[in-house]
Amino acid sequence: MQQRRNDKKPRMTVVTLAVCATVTFPILMIPTGLQRGTPAGVRVARAYAEAFPEEENEEVFVEDWALHLDGDSENERLVSGEGELIPETYFPGMGNADKKYEKYMTAQIVQTYDSADLPIEMLDTDTFEATNEEMYISTNKTILKELPNMDSTTVADVDRSTRVVRIARGSTWSLVETKDGVKGYLLNKSLTNDMVFNEIDRTVWVDAWDLKLRSEPSTDSKVLKVLDKYTKLHCTGVANNQWYRVLLEDGTEAYVYKSYTTQTPPPTPTAKPTPKPTKAPTPKPGNNGGGSSGGGSGSGSGNGGSHGGGNNGGGNSGGGSGSGGGSDYVPPEITGRNGESIVNIAKSMLGVKYKWQGETRESGVDCSGLVVYCYRQLQVELPHYSDDLRSSGVGVSRDEARPGDIFVYDLKYNDGKADHVGIYVGEGQIIHASYSKGQVVWGNADMNGILTIRRIFG
Repeated sequence: MQQRRNDKKPRMTVVTLAVCATVTFPILMIPTGLQRGTPAGVRVARAYAEAFPEEENEEVFVEDWALHLDGDSENERLVSGEGELIPETYFPGMGNADKKYEKYMTAQIVQTYDSADLPIEMLDTDTFEATNEEMYISTNKTILKELPNMDSTTVADVDRSTRVVRIARGSTWSLVETKDGVKGYLLNKSLTNDMVFNEIDRTVWVDAWDLKLRSEPSTDSKVLKVLDKYTKLHCTGVANNQWYRVLLEDGTEAYVYKSYTTQTPPPTPTAKPTPKPTKAPTPKPGNNGGGSSGGGSGSGSGNGGSHGGGNNGGGNSGGGSGSGGGSDYVPPEITGRNGESIVNIAKSMLGVKYKWQGETRESGVDCSGLVVYCYRQLQVELPHYSDDLRSSGVGVSRDEARPGDIFVYDLKYNDGKADHVGIYVGEGQIIHASYSKGQVVWGNADMNGILTIRRIFG
């Protein structure tokens, strides 16, 4: 009987050990279970960080719209177990995340690079963010690609400071369109919102009347001063082949529209010949013929004379005098109703003062008033308004222009309206009434802003 009790003790010991092992083993295996339950993405990221502890990778925040839910319950959402603040948002300029997303899964995106060490676009082009904004090329030797990949076909070369329109934006590439309608992809780092100036050292002259010098390269910016035609400027930069950055004598930087300047120096005025003094004629003495004598005198352009003669037994006397006024004005040569006569009339008006709405030699003329005056001498009436003159007569091309034609310009506002006219005299020259010069002067026919060339006499 004693023997049976002794056999029962070992059995109880075995049972006790089995129960203890069953309870203790799961507790000891909890860390392993947690490790195995960690999401695969988190374990890969940890392994990568342990293998490459020195390497810095760009981290981005996955926006709310990118979060994925497997079920309706919060407990069924993917959880990384990290809940750490991600330093950068997905797109530049959107700001840093300001809270932790402890109940959402975060991801680490590693930027990859091609053989030229340039970033590879991570988004499909269909998911690019649609934009429509003017931007400028900020890098040299920029090329547009057919796809956001440096190995794709090159569609165009674009110069630095060129203005383009960005159509869509990805993570590292953008789709842009040039003013010629060419579309292609380039790296985001090649674009900037600010106008880009290429450095130059160039001398130009103002080739328009009343050109506005501005504080910024924009027609909305402050006007610093109004420049006369032929004003000399020193340019230090040019942007988009549209604006010049100029340096004034006092060191101030300002901006002018490039199309209203020229690199051709203004024509040197032809010096007027010094008139030679003319000697007044010596009066002839009167004749004596046994009678009285007569004498005459003249002054200016009038002539006086004397007549005397002796008659038998007596004489009679006579005298005459005349007077007139001298002037430099020489009437123009009129060869008919043609362009040559118009040019001759225009030349005779050189030096006549500028007067707004004037159209006579005595009172002065403005630009359209000069045209009205010249054609009126040949009995042709034209409207005294530049924008009306653009439809007078018939239009001809620049290559067909001949003396007497009317050049019509849009110089001030680039709005398609005529604001200046002149008479073509040939060899690239016009005669026009200049507001800035205050008189009728010679000018360059090929100044910017030619709207049309009109011919009155066929």
